Amino acid sequence: MCHNEWVGNSSSKDASLLLPLSRQDEVMAQPCAQLDLRAILAETRIGDVELTRVPQVEPQQSVADAAAAMRRERHGSALVCQSGRLVGILTERDLLRQLGLHGRLEGEVAAWMTPDPKTLSPHNTLLDAVRWMQRGGYRRLPVVDASGQPLGIVDVKSVMAFLVDQMPNTIYNQASRRVLTVQECEGA
Repeated sequence: MCHNEWVGNSSSKDASLLLPLSRQDEVMAQPCAQLDLRAILAETRIGDVELTRVPQVEPQQSVADAAAAMRRERHGSALVCQSGRLVGILTERDLLRQLGLHGRLEGEVAAWMTPDPKTLSPHNTLLDAVRWMQRGGYRRLPVVDASGQPLGIVDVKSVMAFLVDQMPNTIYNQASRRVLTVQECEGA
């Protein structure tokens, strides 16, 4: 926690010119490293946040159809499911890698997807998600229930949106540093 600070005209010898900082000013004055974002992420279960819905495709579906579904849904990935269970993920990175090798979108999704992707459960925390994203270089992770049925994904954008919702003043104002200076005495 922050301690109380006082801001005033530094050249003034009169302590009555010092003004107490409000809690909002106090939080805004903290450097990024002191914000307790880690605690917020560690206390929040993935099941408590809104997951991103993405297209679901089947392994035997054409990769061109899957790419069209991703474009139609305006999302950079599709979950690959067979009999209701997650078996892979197809991302724009997979598409670009294969396009670089073959020059065209041909074949089945099974040949282009990343099989058996790292998954999270609704019981994992957002901190778990962030750690896995960092370790694996992932931008999105599928979330599945106990039977392996996909519930959606948690991605970088959804984590950031959650943090902004939790701490809007801190996030939006982090770059600014406000220092209050009393220019002249007023009042009795």
